[in-house]
Amino acid sequence: MAIKVDPEKCINCGACELGCSFYRDEVFTTMSASVMMYREEKKNYFGIMLKREDDMILGRPEGVEIQKEGEESDSDAGASAKPILLREPCDNCKNAMCVRFCPTGSLIEVD
Repeated sequence: MAIKVDPEKCINCGACELGCSFYRDEVFTTMSASVMMYREEKKNYFGIMLKREDDMILGRPEGVEIQKEGEESDSDAGASAKPILLREPCDNCKNAMCVRFCPTGSLIEVD
């Protein structure tokens, strides 16, 4: 299983972060999640970042970008990408807690 990101459905509620962290640590915190909300200073500009084994999915209003580890992004994820780069990558948990917690269907399990 893999996770697909649809940033247009994201409302930036953070439920996916909480679900992921609950799977990892059995506590609701955002410090250990493999998925993280992306925010910029522009009003209503946000998205989702999902750290995987060799890359990171960056889903923002203009679309989804796959950023390879160590590769510079054309659009530059900026300072908000740094905290997630230090976290464990998504292990495609069997419960897909981030998908289950997402109220809008912004995260989807795919084969």
